[in-house]
Amino acid sequence: MPVPADAQLLLDVALLVQRIVAGGFMLPHGLAKLLGWFGGPGLAGFASELQAFDLPSSAPVALLLAVLQTTLGALVLLGAWTRLSALLAMAFIAVTATLSVSAGWFWNHHGAEYPLFWAAILFALMLTGGGRFALDVHIIRRYRLPGYEDPCCD
Repeated sequence: MPVPADAQLLLDVALLVQRIVAGGFMLPHGLAKLLGWFGGPGLAGFASELQAFDLPSSAPVALLLAVLQTTLGALVLLGAWTRLSALLAMAFIAVTATLSVSAGWFWNHHGAEYPLFWAAILFALMLTGGGRFALDVHIIRRYRLPGYEDPCCD
């Protein structure tokens, strides 16, 4: 059943807000790790933080994770490859949630609550796509990518 135009517009605006919030959340966290912005630890500090989770603390691992978080945040924010970038971002944050489980549920004790909240937001974006105002739509329409169907682009 077709969705009324005004309802579709509201959905597209909601997806835009969801992308801005989710990507806008991830991007500065990645930049804090990568460049030390926003009072973040920078790469050396982030590498040290990885030791607390018994993860490899080498500079290349820290660099890879910081670049990944920054890139995925930007892609989600822009709505570029939204479904794939949301899936990868969700996986990234799910790992954070897994590492936080030992601290319990509540985030004020560094538990899994907050990362799982963001994983759920990203899961919804993975299911819906970025909406009409995502970069995906313009790429699909311009290049008519074969095999990439999206309800927003019919």
